[in-house]
Amino acid sequence: MPAISVIIPAYRSRDFDGLRRSMAANTEVDAEWIVVDDGSGADFDAVFADLPDNVRVLREAENRRQGAARNIGLAAARGEWIKFLDADDRLDEGHLAALLEAVPRDGRAIPYARTKHVFATGKSTINDSDRDLPADPEAQFLRQLVRPFLHHCGALFPRDLLVGLSGFDESLVTDEDGDLLLRILRADHHFVPVDGVFYHYIHHPADSRVSADDDIRKLESRIRTCDKIEAEFGAGIKPEIARALAQRMDKIAMAYWSAFPDEARRLLARARALSPGYAPDMRAPLRLLRQIGGPDLVFSATALYRRLRGRPAGGAQG
Repeated sequence: MPAISVIIPAYRSRDFDGLRRSMAANTEVDAEWIVVDDGSGADFDAVFADLPDNVRVLREAENRRQGAARNIGLAAARGEWIKFLDADDRLDEGHLAALLEAVPRDGRAIPYARTKHVFATGKSTINDSDRDLPADPEAQFLRQLVRPFLHHCGALFPRDLLVGLSGFDESLVTDEDGDLLLRILRADHHFVPVDGVFYHYIHHPADSRVSADDDIRKLESRIRTCDKIEAEFGAGIKPEIARALAQRMDKIAMAYWSAFPDEARRLLARARALSPGYAPDMRAPLRLLRQIGGPDLVFSATALYRRLRGRPAGGAQG
């Protein structure tokens, strides 16, 4: 049996250059590579037929989104360890070997590589916001709620853990990966960074994306993730968790302020009720701009900053 199963969900991918590069850069580990076609249709037959012979291809007739596709791959996987990879992203050279070598004896520790964000301009940034984080599930849970420090594609998961948690929540059309990471932390596991290798998250121009974020179903899924957390803790929720959850709601509301203002305002009201007096998780200058001119002024300032830095447009995430 392979040591690692790498699962790649794919929907209407034009090529698999990232997968090929990842495979070529990680030959020293016994790994199986599983591509799950999430209902791309007959127009993409040639693309999937052109994959290397040592790639297992599972083609689904219906598009059920990435959570379901990953679960299909998980059910077919034979490896003790599971690695997820998005179809247009890639892994560093020696990525799999470094994570496998770093597997701790503590069965509750999960190794992961930090994310390198690669932009269309050629610029890149590394998410190293975990530098001050202890190896503690609650501390990591609070951080991940507000300011995610890892991407699920960076981690090497024990297969038994994912199966025990029933994999991804297929009712979520987005944020299913964030929901899984939060559930893992709530199950008293924690993450341990591995230096020297990265998961490369490739950013594309907004008009080349298969789907846009200004979709009410995506807003509803992100709110649903918050619902699940609030329901788990109930009336006994700790103040620090309530504050972090309110900050997460605030960020979601700001991201969807222009597309769905009524829903965004309701979510902000809910955040204030959950944790009165919480401070939005954004830089002090942006908080001041928000107090002066509201969300629209924050968006204008953030858009200008992103243009100057050569980054794609995005919500006001601080």
